[in-house]
Amino acid sequence: MSDQVTPAKASEQAASRAALMKLLFFAATLAILPISSYFLTEKYVWSGNSNYAAITAICAANVVLIAYIVISLMEDKQLFKEAEEKKLSETKKER
Repeated sequence: MSDQVTPAKASEQAASRAALMKLLFFAATLAILPISSYFLTEKYVWSGNSNYAAITAICAANVVLIAYIVISLMEDKQLFKEAEEKKLSETKKER
């Protein structure tokens, strides 16, 4: 029984680590991208117009958030499929 617990904990830790790394990546992106897009577009694109630069920064932040949500939903969908396939294979083994 202890042989079965160890791989389960290892996969749980790997999933936890992957989720943490994804969260850290998107947190850093959410911190860096809007600020840098604000200052870069204010200087080079909008010629000093801070209103348009702020709108650009808001759009950049929304893009990061939407990307995080989409990736999380895709990952959840994949985990659901794997669990469903596992159930199907277990029911086939029982027959």
